[in-house]
Amino acid sequence: MKHMKTILAVIFFTLLTAQVQAQITGEALYTTTINMHMGLPNNEKGQRMKEWIPEFQEFNTKLIFSTTQTLYKNIHEDVPPDLDEEQKKSYWMKRRMAPPNDVIFCDLEEGTTVATKEFMDKTFLIKDTLNLASWKITGEQQEFAGMNCLKASYIPEEGDTTTIDVWFTPEIPISSGPEGFGGLPGLIVHLNMNEGQKIIALTSLIQREIEKGEIEEPTKGKVMTLEEFEEMRKKKMEERKKQWEGKGGYRGGKR
Repeated sequence: MKHMKTILAVIFFTLLTAQVQAQITGEALYTTTINMHMGLPNNEKGQRMKEWIPEFQEFNTKLIFSTTQTLYKNIHEDVPPDLDEEQKKSYWMKRRMAPPNDVIFCDLEEGTTVATKEFMDKTFLIKDTLNLASWKITGEQQEFAGMNCLKASYIPEEGDTTTIDVWFTPEIPISSGPEGFGGLPGLIVHLNMNEGQKIIALTSLIQREIEKGEIEEPTKGKVMTLEEFEEMRKKKMEERKKQWEGKGGYRGGKR
């Protein structure tokens, strides 16, 4: 307990010191790795799906931050013209998982988020409160990207089976991180969801001035709450699943 109090004292001293310094602004680059095979059914259908779906999918994201606002978005490169069929399939899947126009805007002072989400070729504007998950700071320390970091574990609500472990650094006193996660006394630099199903890792961090227009609240799309969007997406995915099953599921890489 004494050790934990010492750690917390260091955190809050760091934050207090940062507040009297110039505003911290810059960009953090992350790599997201998703294990596509985790969660697939352990049966013949699941095996067929594994033949069509690569085990891992990887894409890059960027968090542009100030002490009061952040903007998180996907990074996409132009598709090379000379790809074979397998490479084209990988690019298609990456684009579906990380649409280039998806962004998450966070107002850290107001505690609100506005996100643009593409789904089934439509754009939605989702307004919600900041994802200030309940965290337990474990006291474990480790270095990530050359910065001293502390570990925190997500405290789920009753009935929630999600597991999330993050590492955050008080050296960058921004209460934010990838995918709208925040609520910790420092920038989240590493996130592990469901024991490796999704890993988001910081690859580089640049402290620089933010130009006008780099962090802007999105305005385009059909307005929905997060609950409405998730319910709609769940319904559409169930409809698509039934359509796939009616066509015999996955067959040699074709839908």
